Amino acid sequence: MPWPLPDAAAERLALALDYPYAAPESSYLFAEGAEQPIAAADYAGRRPVLAHGSNRAPGQLLRKFGTAAEIPVTYAWLAGFDVVYAAHVTRYGAVSSTLQRAPGCRVRVALTWLNEAQLARMHETEGAASYPFGRLEGVTLEPEEGPAAAAFECYVNAHGSLAEAGRPVGLGLLRAESRPHGARLQRDLQEALRARHHPADSLEAHVLATIADPGRRRAFAERLRAEALPLDLPGFVKGVR
Repeated sequence: MPWPLPDAAAERLALALDYPYAAPESSYLFAEGAEQPIAAADYAGRRPVLAHGSNRAPGQLLRKFGTAAEIPVTYAWLAGFDVVYAAHVTRYGAVSSTLQRAPGCRVRVALTWLNEAQLARMHETEGAASYPFGRLEGVTLEPEEGPAAAAFECYVNAHGSLAEAGRPVGLGLLRAESRPHGARLQRDLQEALRARHHPADSLEAHVLATIADPGRRRAFAERLRAEALPLDLPGFVKGVR
C-alpha cells in the first residue's frame, strides 16, 4: 500500500511544493529513520535502483519504509541524461521526475541499494501504470561512493517529460552540468502551471484541490500529457516487477 497522506494543509503543501525534498550532500546510510554514516553500509545482497527524485531523500524513505529499514544511498554522476519533470501529478500534488536523454549533460543522481523485500515495498509505492520498472544499460555512471554499477534498475515515467515551449524542464534542486534546457524549482514550476491552467486559484488552493480531488488531478495531468515529450531512454529495458 502507498504511504498515508497527512491531514494538515501545511504538511500537504510541503509534500507537493518541496519535492524532491532535501537530501544529505554526501552518500549516506538510511537507518533508524535518518541519515547515518555511509561507512557502516553493507551492500551484500542488494540491487542498485536509481533514485532520481524523492527516493533519494531520507524523509521520503522514512515515509515508505519506516524506522526499521537500512538502505545505503550513494551518489553518482550519470552522463548523457538529465533528471526532468514528468508529465505526471502525484496523489500528493507534486509534479514528479523522470530521466530523459540529454546529450552533453551530466547529472548527479542517487542509487538506493535495496534488498529483495525492500524492492518489493518500493514497487508498492510506485504506480506500475505510471512508473514502469526496468534496467538502464550501456550508461556512463561515475560513483562518488560504494560499488560501481555498469547498469542499474530504475523507475521511469510512462507519460514522458513535461514540456515548456517544446523543451524538457530539469529539476532545479538537483545538480547538473551542461543542461541543454532550463531548470526550475518545484514551487516555481507549479506557480507557472497554476497561472496557465487554474488562473482563478491561488497556488495553495490549486495544490490542495489537486490533492483532494482525484478527478481534478487526472484532468490536470492529462493537460500536461497532451504536450509531453515522449520517453527518450536508449538502453532502457522494461523489466518485470
